[in-house]
Amino acid sequence: MPIHNASSSIIKNLLRPAVRFALRRGIKVRTIVEELKALLVEEAQRELTRSKEELTVSKLSVMTGLQRRDVQRISSSHAEPTEHLDLMTRVVGMWTTSERFSRGSKPHALSFEGPSSDFAELVKSVSMDLNASTVLFELERLGLVKRSGPELELVWNAYQISGDSDDAYTLLERDITYLVEAVDANITRSAPVPNLHISTQFDNVTTAEACSIREWLLKKGADLHAEAREFIGSLDKDINPTRYADPGGMKVCLTSFSLCELPEVRDENK
Repeated sequence: MPIHNASSSIIKNLLRPAVRFALRRGIKVRTIVEELKALLVEEAQRELTRSKEELTVSKLSVMTGLQRRDVQRISSSHAEPTEHLDLMTRVVGMWTTSERFSRGSKPHALSFEGPSSDFAELVKSVSMDLNASTVLFELERLGLVKRSGPELELVWNAYQISGDSDDAYTLLERDITYLVEAVDANITRSAPVPNLHISTQFDNVTTAEACSIREWLLKKGADLHAEAREFIGSLDKDINPTRYADPGGMKVCLTSFSLCELPEVRDENK
């Protein structure tokens, strides 16, 4: 298959889940096309910045295939994506991996009242620019912590967001991005050791066990991530001061998901 045709087929398959998502929620083609244009410009800008090239409308137009007026319009209205979710993930990660706030991946209950509380110190260890009260409000909104008298407990340290919320969709977008980058790196063999990319599937499992299977997968997945946080956290410069002099900046991501999809119930009278 020619390279152009192969690439078109890959793009089609990558877009298919997004198209299904759009159809289920009544999102029309005009909105999809406009967002695609904006993404093309955003990523082209990022690529030029990474390459330390001058950002010009002409270069962006050539790279994306968009007309100059579209590039100008999109560039003037584009807003940078929020780092909110990453900050919440870092707070939870520090809580579960740092010896100051946990033991053996089991997070301590933290005092949270006042600027010198344990929770305030946790937030400061992630970023001096974060406000502890604001972070606490957000963690409570996401259902990740609960108050127990004068202490705060982390109730779900795998950082699972459910429900029809902006954060859930932001997490979905981030995970899809990481998966595509991991598989692309494996295909191009840009690293001597490949990225983990494993899928286990069965297609004729008894439906009566759906809940027990989901519970089993949740527990095993949470255990795996707890072990990963303990190991990788010991090598993170922000968490382990003994690594301060080592070169850093590498991002490590382990993403897991499970799906138990029940068969459609067919009406035999139709």
